[in-house]
Amino acid sequence: MKKRLPILIVLSLLIGLMLVSGCGRKKSRLMGRDHRQVLQVENMAEFIGLSMSKKGSNTIKDVTFKAGDGYVYTQEFKDVNPLEGVIRWVPHGQDDSFIKTRAISRWTGKAVNLELPADCQEILGVDVDSENKVKNLIFRSTDGNIYSKEYRDGIVGRKFEGWLEVRKKE
Repeated sequence: MKKRLPILIVLSLLIGLMLVSGCGRKKSRLMGRDHRQVLQVENMAEFIGLSMSKKGSNTIKDVTFKAGDGYVYTQEFKDVNPLEGVIRWVPHGQDDSFIKTRAISRWTGKAVNLELPADCQEILGVDVDSENKVKNLIFRSTDGNIYSKEYRDGIVGRKFEGWLEVRKKE
């Protein structure tokens, strides 16, 4: 029993720390729905979507929503790091940020503007791959088709953004 006591103490401390920290969904896995993580989004008028991606051992949650000012935003939520970035999706022809990374937003506290395609009628969702620093905007075009436009961080990478179209098989 004396040999197992240090192991039991360490396990108890780890489980206790996990329950007290409240980071991520770990607490709810053990204790159920009433102990879920809550992502509090300011100024959300309409929910559009949720994207999750891994960066190292952390899961980053990105909530896309329409705000009271009429713009669509994608807000990043991290489990531990308090520096979270925000993207504001602006109409074609408006302010497009020179660097398409939320790293600037994390430090300044201001949203980074990313320009929507000229034919974007409605944003259907945003999928963010944090590890590869790619954002995929899914939208309905004015021609009625559904497209995904890839936005890459950096100056060089943004010249190689890809496109996808989703169609019903005929």
